[in-house]
Amino acid sequence: MSKDTVQPKTDEQLAQDFIKDYTELCKKHQFQIVVTPAWKARDDGTFSLIQQSAVGKLPKEEKN
Repeated sequence: MSKDTVQPKTDEQLAQDFIKDYTELCKKHQFQIVVTPAWKARDDGTFSLIQQSAVGKLPKEEKN
């Protein structure tokens, strides 16, 4: 294998890259994606638990 050959990233490496990029984006804009559970009524009279996503302000960091 030559030095010029680039190995494809594993799913774990891609996930870590995503987390890093998302964290930097959140810090830059001071917002994050927030997921809140909620109940949704169904036609048969029962309820389903759903996840509602929204954009929320990052909590302020406490300085020690």
